[in-house]
Amino acid sequence: MKSSKTVFVDCNDTVISVRYANRGEEAPEGFRAFERDGQWYHVKARPSAETFLRALADEECDIVILTGGHSRMQHIILNFGRLGRLYDDLIGADNRDAVALPEKWVLVDDLQDGTSSFEEKLSMLGISKKALAEAKYKQLVERHCIQCAPYKAGEDNEPLTGLLDSVRAKLAAQ
Repeated sequence: MKSSKTVFVDCNDTVISVRYANRGEEAPEGFRAFERDGQWYHVKARPSAETFLRALADEECDIVILTGGHSRMQHIILNFGRLGRLYDDLIGADNRDAVALPEKWVLVDDLQDGTSSFEEKLSMLGISKKALAEAKYKQLVERHCIQCAPYKAGEDNEPLTGLLDSVRAKLAAQ
């Protein structure tokens, strides 16, 4: 990593919308269609994702996509969404042991405490709700995590760029 600051960003429904599709199904407007191993997908990057990721890079943050999916497939999805060169690393279920928490970090995710997928992302960072006391866990989430609105497609009514000040503040407070 190039920096002591890392922003972990969730993939699906945070920076990109992914829909499973049937063969021959027309992609909705703005989506790109592709097939991989017999499964068809429609993908569309969140309109604010590129600007958000570029702003983080300009501020010398390492950007790590953190996903519960398989890393190779998520790389393909991000490439089809034209976000493939905007992050430093991608950690998925298959390479989750590659994560080492840096000095300063933030997680941006559409999910939040109470969902198993969110807890799985934190476990990928070596953080277990069961291992921490409830109060310490809640403090950690408050200190390091930012919830964004999920992006399913359509309008980006709550752009990721609106979270930049929160990311900066959380990193500065660590």
